[in-house]
Amino acid sequence: MEFQYDLSQIAHEQIIKIDNTLLPIGYQRDDPELQMIISNILDKMGEASGVAQQLKSPITSAEKLKRSDHILYLMTEQTSPGHFVVVGLLKMGWKKLYLFNKKGLRTEAMVYCLLDFYIHETRQRHGYGIKLMEYMLKDNKIQARQLAVDQPTNKLMQFLWKYFNLSKLVNQGNNFVIYEDFFENDGLAEKESDGTDRSSGYKSQPTFGRHGAARQQDCMANILYGGQKQANKNPSENSVEQEKEINQQINVQHHVDVHHNHHVSDESDGYNHTNPKLDLKNFHTQLW
Repeated sequence: MEFQYDLSQIAHEQIIKIDNTLLPIGYQRDDPELQMIISNILDKMGEASGVAQQLKSPITSAEKLKRSDHILYLMTEQTSPGHFVVVGLLKMGWKKLYLFNKKGLRTEAMVYCLLDFYIHETRQRHGYGIKLMEYMLKDNKIQARQLAVDQPTNKLMQFLWKYFNLSKLVNQGNNFVIYEDFFENDGLAEKESDGTDRSSGYKSQPTFGRHGAARQQDCMANILYGGQKQANKNPSENSVEQEKEINQQINVQHHVDVHHNHHVSDESDGYNHTNPKLDLKNFHTQLW
C-alpha cells in the first residue's frame, strides 16, 4: 500500500518493530509528527486487513495498539529513492489462555498469540509473508508451533501448513487455534519438523472401528485347522504341523470314503470300486 510519506528515517531495515508508543522500538526521542504518520499507516493497513478477512470491524488500529502491550511488525519496501510502500503487518501479543490438550486436560498459560497478519494483495505470493513471519519468530526465539492464532482464515491456515507443517488442530472452545504440536516436547517436535511426509498420520493402521478388526488369514488351512493357535510359532513349525493335520484329515476322509464305497458296492450290481476318488478341494494349503 502506497503512502505519501518519507519513511527513510525509520526504515533502516525492511521490517519495523512498533510498540504502544506508536514509534519504532529503540527510537530515542519523542516525535509527534512521526507518531501521526505511523498512526495513519496502521489505521489504513488495519482497515485493509479487516476487509481481506471479512471482519465487521478492523482488529488493528493505532488507538487499539496504543491501549495494549502488543507488538506490531510493519514490513516496508523501497521502490525508489525516498519512496516507500507498506507491504504488510503482523501483530503479536501475550495472552493468558485456558488450554485444552488433545486428551481434554485443561491448563492455564501465558501464550504468545498471532492477532493479525496481512500482506497487501499486490505483494502476496512473492515470499513476503514467510519472510515477515520468520523475522518475528527469530526475534522472539520461538517456533510457529508455540503460537496461538486468533480467528485464522483458511488462507492463513494453509500458510501455516505449507511452511510449518501445522495441520492438526486441538479444539479450544474459543476463537484461538492451537495445534497438536503445541503440546509436544522439543525433541519430538524437532523430529516431526524434520520429516517431510505430512500424510504419515493418515497411513497408520486404525486401531478402532471396523478397520481395526483382525484380518482374515490368507491360508484356508489356517482357518480350517486353528491358525490362531499357531500364530506364535515360526513358519517351519507351522508348515510341518499343518501337513500332519492335513494328512490325518485325508486319512480319515479316505477311510470314510472307502467304507462308503464298499457299502455301496455290496448293494450294487456287483462292481467293486477299489480306487475311490477323494475330493481335496477343502485341503488346499500354501505347500501346493
